[in-house]
Amino acid sequence: MSNKKISIIYILFFIIPYIVCLLVVGIAYNALVLHALTWRVVIGGIIGAFGMFAVKVIAQRPVLIMYRSTKQKFLKSLINFFILERSRWVIGFNLLIDFFLSIGSIYLVANIFTISQIIGRTLGWLVLILIVSLTLASYLEFETLSIYTGKKKK
Repeated sequence: MSNKKISIIYILFFIIPYIVCLLVVGIAYNALVLHALTWRVVIGGIIGAFGMFAVKVIAQRPVLIMYRSTKQKFLKSLINFFILERSRWVIGFNLLIDFFLSIGSIYLVANIFTISQIIGRTLGWLVLILIVSLTLASYLEFETLSIYTGKKKK
C-alpha cells in the first residue's frame, strides 16, 4: 500500500471520525446539560475520554496494518497516536489527551452553536459525515484492512 493511499485512508478512516466523535461528545454534553460550562464539564471530559478510547480500541487492527505498511516518518507518527498496544503510561497519556480534547469540544460546541442548533439537527449531520467517511475509507481499501485474510472455499 502506498503512502498516499495510507494517508487518504487514514484521514477518512481515523482523522475525520475522530474529530466527529469529539464533536458528538461536545454536542451530547451540551444537549444534556444546559449549564454546560460549570464544574460538570470535568465529568463530561472523563466520559468523553473513555468514549474516545473505546473508539480507538475498535480500530486497532487497521491502525496496526497501516502503521506497518508506511515508510514515511511523519505518517508513522500520526498513526502511532491511535496505537494502544503499548505501555500503561502511553495509554494514560492518550486518555489525558482525549480528556482535554473532549473538554475543548464541549466548550467549542457551547460557544459556536446555539442551543436550538445543538438540540436540533447537528448530531444527524455529524452521523452522516461519519458514515460517509467510513464508507469511503472501507471502499478504498477493504481487502488490506480486513481482519479476514483467507479466501472462502467453494
